[in-house]
Amino acid sequence: MLIAQQLPANEIQVDFNSYFDNYGVEIIYPEVSFSKSVSENTSINGRVLVDVITTASMKSHFDSVYSFANTSKGLDAFTSASKRTHGGSDNNPDELRGEFGIGVVQLFDEVNVSLTNLYSIEHDYSSETIAGSISVPMAKKNTTIQLGLVKSWDKIFPQTRTWIEDKSVISSTLTLSQIFSTGFIGQIELFYSNLSGFLSDPYQVVTVVNFDSAFFQKYENIYPDYRNRGAAGLRTIIRLNDVSSLQLAYRYYLDDWEVKSHTISALYEHLFFDEKLLFGAGIRSYFQTKAKFFKAEYNKLEEYMSVDPKLNGMISNELEFNFSLNGSLIPIIENEKLEFNGRFNFYIRKTDSPDWHSRYDVLYAYLMSAGFRFLFD
Repeated sequence: MLIAQQLPANEIQVDFNSYFDNYGVEIIYPEVSFSKSVSENTSINGRVLVDVITTASMKSHFDSVYSFANTSKGLDAFTSASKRTHGGSDNNPDELRGEFGIGVVQLFDEVNVSLTNLYSIEHDYSSETIAGSISVPMAKKNTTIQLGLVKSWDKIFPQTRTWIEDKSVISSTLTLSQIFSTGFIGQIELFYSNLSGFLSDPYQVVTVVNFDSAFFQKYENIYPDYRNRGAAGLRTIIRLNDVSSLQLAYRYYLDDWEVKSHTISALYEHLFFDEKLLFGAGIRSYFQTKAKFFKAEYNKLEEYMSVDPKLNGMISNELEFNFSLNGSLIPIIENEKLEFNGRFNFYIRKTDSPDWHSRYDVLYAYLMSAGFRFLFD
């Protein structure tokens, strides 16, 4: 049936992913996901992911760090400081995170509805997320409108502190996809998100320097307890010929912390060997302004302070290479239902001022992924 083909394929996918950068962050995260139809109109899915993380910044000295957690706007020195003097965990690696998810996809005539629940836990952070979406095809399925909603409840309990803080995130996405011809598809996406609660990173340290007295003191980041974010994007898929396509995208982002960004990306994909080998190569460029309260250095206490490089002005570029190989091309396997996938990304970012911990203003990272996908009845 045509309707049944709108459900996700019956499949299991296993991926081994890794991330390494010159800031001393190393991440290895295997991931297993599956989807299975339980009727012609219903499919269930699940996901398990484990992050093994090592990061140099979590091992920084935090002696005499003033804490602003559990206070309103004023300074409450040492109120919630831990007796610990080092960030991160007590062992190696610094973090071990597990994420577990289960979901369902239901068809009502031609309307596709999905609901997913995710839970993530690590030694100093937990998060529970509920995500839902509804997709409605129109105009003989040449037009599709999709609405997505995501709600997260997070708890932050740093190992270097004695307090527990909450964070709440709610996001919505509205997407309009249009098939203009067999060789051209366009998509418009609108995004809005509201964050509230503890939005800082407790492991980062702001150093306030008084140059007149040569005195300095360390403090935690101080952030507003809310953030509204919005974005709008365009995406197209252009069929170049029978075996190749080009994907182009642009996205504009802004928030009430005065962070603004432009993202431009392009991905070229080509099929080989009777469409059993897919190879792709792409580039993504990103340009961002800094948050209104971010400064390269502070010489006095201010209402809000941050050293997070993600809130700094920056330019980044990312190169991507990926492939997908059907198992029928491998002599020993010769199985059409088995697919091998791989991806390599090289990312480089230049911030307007050096990172608070590494003292580098250029970050470069390598992202690698390898895995397989198996289709079953």
